[in-house]
Amino acid sequence: MMRIRRGAIAPIVIGVLGVAILLGLCAWQVQRLAWKEGLIATLEARLERAPAALPAAPGPEDEFLRVAVTGRFDGEAGSHGFPDAPFLTTRAREPGYRLIQPFRLADGRRIMVDRGFVPAALKNEGGFAVRPTPAPGGEMTLTGALRFPNETADPPFGARDNVWVARDLGAMARVFAADPVLVVSETSSAGPEGWPQPMPLEVDLPNDHLGYAITWGSLALVWALMSAVWLRRELRAAGR
Repeated sequence: MMRIRRGAIAPIVIGVLGVAILLGLCAWQVQRLAWKEGLIATLEARLERAPAALPAAPGPEDEFLRVAVTGRFDGEAGSHGFPDAPFLTTRAREPGYRLIQPFRLADGRRIMVDRGFVPAALKNEGGFAVRPTPAPGGEMTLTGALRFPNETADPPFGARDNVWVARDLGAMARVFAADPVLVVSETSSAGPEGWPQPMPLEVDLPNDHLGYAITWGSLALVWALMSAVWLRRELRAAGR
């Protein structure tokens, strides 16, 4: 029976355990990659379907579902004193806002609609996003996709400047006494100046799992090589 020299035990045990843990993390990321790719494929398939009616009680399980809603922008101010909630963003490196505003449906429900992008220069006044961006009057039908962003900030908005740094859907809905439902519109609701312009409907979920898997796999290889070097030194020292 082959005997293991005492000096070789530590590098063997530490090497095997380290490689096993790192390979386990690599395998976990591969599984996460398959799950994320499946989820993205499901959401993209929803965007390819024809618009459906808004569910009676839409929730996160309806993410990216294309819908058609009929109603009107009532133009009423929220509890913060403004008729909209401009979410700070950029488009092609141009600073601006995604203009989010309440929309009253024909059945009486009030939801939130992302009308699209408006440049900061057209929305700001004195450094504050307080310049109105009127929506078309009267009843209209919008098509778009349901989104349920879970982005929060503290505080979620400026009471004076009306600049939102996070799409905190819950906070926005409370300000406008609306349901926490957001439709990202692909139908233009531009005013006389031609703004806002609808943003592309696309699945934008981050998917870095392949990179993580490669990282953990590479670390496993490095760990195995370092352990082998350590073991070789211990064996040489023991053979002197």
